[in-house]
Amino acid sequence: MNSGKKALLALAVSALISGYAMADDVPGGGGKITFNGTVTSAPCTIKDSDTDKKVGLGEVPATYINTNTHSDAQDFDITLENCTVGGFNDGAGGTISKVNITFTSSNVVSGGSGLLSNTAAGGAANVGVRLMDGDGTNITLGTAKTLDLNKDSTTQTLPFKAWMEKTGADAGTGVVTATANYTLIYN
Repeated sequence: MNSGKKALLALAVSALISGYAMADDVPGGGGKITFNGTVTSAPCTIKDSDTDKKVGLGEVPATYINTNTHSDAQDFDITLENCTVGGFNDGAGGTISKVNITFTSSNVVSGGSGLLSNTAAGGAANVGVRLMDGDGTNITLGTAKTLDLNKDSTTQTLPFKAWMEKTGADAGTGVVTATANYTLIYN
């Protein structure tokens, strides 16, 4: 191979290698990140995962619910964080020591039973969901339940229970879905 061809080959290889080196800087697109938050006047914040909480009620035979009128209770909590309960002024010269929680729903079983309706399309017939406080006392929807707060803790755990309950006639089989909203008022 003559020297001219060797020089041309070396130049071509050099250009090819430098072209690969520049290939590392290929634009890859971009995007947008939105950050959201809220600063409140409340003495605590609700734990992020508890603002849209999911509670599993398990898989229970219809015969069990029909015999016992309900499934076994499943415990769940609503956790409050970053609390300044003992040092938070209630506006009347005292400090916050309690929280009122009110559960509501637009889907309730008729007849004043206090049961959340099963809203699952084609779900289990004659089954609702009952909410209870941590001691197992039924919660009346739309009525505040008062719970004591620990003034020395920055984290507060509000305990509750729920179960599937037959609504009169025998429970059918299928999925059960119910939704309740809650609001907190500190005092």
